[in-house]
Amino acid sequence: MLQFNDNTILQTGEGFEKNWSIPELLETYDPLPGEPLADRNNAFQQIRYAAEEMYSELSPAALLRYDFWKNLLPKRIPEQRYEYTTKVTDTYKWELLLNSEGLYFKDISGEYGSAGTVYPQFLSDFWFCGPLLPLPDLDTRKWVISHIRNAFVQVGGPAYDGHFKLFEYPAPQISPQVWEKGDHVASDFVTLRDYGVEYGRQNWHDGLVYLNFLSFEHFLTRPDHLPPILTPEIRQGIHQHLLGEARMAPMPGHEIAQYPTKMTHTQPVEVKKQPEPVSMVVPAGNEESKRLFMENGGRTHYIHLDGDVYNATPEEEEAWRKELIENYTQRLKEETNETTLAQLVSTLLYNNAVNVKEMLLERAATANDRDKQTIAIVLGRHFDDEDSVNLLVSLLDQEPADYWRDFVFNSLFHMFKNPTAKRFIIQCLKGDNEAYFKKAVDVVQMWGYFGDNKLLDTELLLHLSWADKTANKEGFHNSLQKAISIIQNN
Repeated sequence: MLQFNDNTILQTGEGFEKNWSIPELLETYDPLPGEPLADRNNAFQQIRYAAEEMYSELSPAALLRYDFWKNLLPKRIPEQRYEYTTKVTDTYKWELLLNSEGLYFKDISGEYGSAGTVYPQFLSDFWFCGPLLPLPDLDTRKWVISHIRNAFVQVGGPAYDGHFKLFEYPAPQISPQVWEKGDHVASDFVTLRDYGVEYGRQNWHDGLVYLNFLSFEHFLTRPDHLPPILTPEIRQGIHQHLLGEARMAPMPGHEIAQYPTKMTHTQPVEVKKQPEPVSMVVPAGNEESKRLFMENGGRTHYIHLDGDVYNATPEEEEAWRKELIENYTQRLKEETNETTLAQLVSTLLYNNAVNVKEMLLERAATANDRDKQTIAIVLGRHFDDEDSVNLLVSLLDQEPADYWRDFVFNSLFHMFKNPTAKRFIIQCLKGDNEAYFKKAVDVVQMWGYFGDNKLLDTELLLHLSWADKTANKEGFHNSLQKAISIIQNN
């Protein structure tokens, strides 16, 4: 279970409790272990706002993951399945499922565990470190990278170009290289397969004690986290194997770096780009610095991450910022794409533009339902105040009622600290509208996950039901008063 606090996430389980800081989450491989991938994605989508505020405190590794989650829209990743095989003596079947939650490797034949076991992998872990389990075909690795890349909000940036290195694995060996330590009673071993590294232990009594897998990509990207069984001698042997035979993937339009230098990336498949910024006249003299300033929305702390040369005076930056605000303010009145509108608002606020919320509310007053919906989402994300909730609730008057009801109440899931949202939910719990009551109970339960877990009390939720309400049961009234007290005191 995850509980969101100001700058931490509390993860609890049976006999387990850990309070994660934002820098720690962004630096850790396989963060929030044991939680469903969808919940982890949701957590990282939320912490990116707080991470922005502590940008200067983040390590380079944390900054990369921050940039990844800031620019990724997981819902854009289409569900895809790919079946493939690996071969030792026997042939083993695998299936990879990629969707908006992450990657799921299914060991159909039981090469490294029980047959049918599914191993999940977090999206950013795959992006920066490579596949968790065998994925021998280069085209498949490129295929996964392309699908994830297409879910980025914009082309370019540290994370967009920062995925693990793509290369052809060395040609199949006539016989695998094996390192073994021990005797006939018990021994540890490392085996160099065509598609990665196996390591394990065996003894005379049990036979194979355990068998684990390490992809070549993980070997290269996580050198400080390799298992102790991989001694310096063995690591050197694996490096020589890759250095001597691995071929970098052909990259149209790119020079091919020799292993193991800077990462390269595949030519992206068609990406649905967001609308281009309004064209700007660039004066001669410092046009490259102005381009970088505009492309990064005035966030000059991003520029050095790409290794770009930026040299601007405070006077130049002030003039460019004024021009950027003018252009983005005009686009704010016209943009209909939710993601792009949110970026416009974020950039305007970062650059201290005034009356941003007021401009959105003015536009919402005459907008159609769909545009009003987009504006409501952006207002809730950036302002989370009375006006954002009032605009959301106003959509309940629209048709089809089921659609708008689901949208409005689901949008309130993350507003557990908003006083106006609290008043509205309490009103629905006390009111006579059955549909609103049941949706309000859903919100209360989600506020238990994201806010105060006292709202997840089994007895409370059991009696906070429409049946108990209409039957005027004492248990309902007790649960209602308890829920209201918890909501009001948070």
